[in-house]
Amino acid sequence: MGALCFAVQYLALLLLARTGLVRPLADGAGFLLSAQLNFALSTAFTWRDRRGARARGLVARLASFNLTALLGLAINTGVFSLLYPSLGNLAASALGVLAGAGCNYLVLDLLVFRRRPAAPAPAPHAAVRLPLPAKEYS
Repeated sequence: MGALCFAVQYLALLLLARTGLVRPLADGAGFLLSAQLNFALSTAFTWRDRRGARARGLVARLASFNLTALLGLAINTGVFSLLYPSLGNLAASALGVLAGAGCNYLVLDLLVFRRRPAAPAPAPHAAVRLPLPAKEYS
């Protein structure tokens, strides 16, 4: 999943850079595009087992995911901007993704797709005890 999202980001970077967009902006746009794919794949596969992951509204989860992605975008773009002049697009982009991905994963795992406590088990019904007939002594 990560490799696919990286490929989408990198392809967008290359295509947008060819149009004349400066590379850090092209990389950031690619990141934002790949983040949407990452959300769809994360919902379907990575955190599908989380209780409540489907119950929460799609729009609320998407908003939380994208707010978290902004942190990754800042880290990614910062690393890319520092490294692409000396390392080139591919290495700088890969290192930017790695730097932002760890932070994003932690925030997503702990907040956006956090485990919800299981609903308490219903209390067992108390057995109805009928009074026993009194023993008669003669």
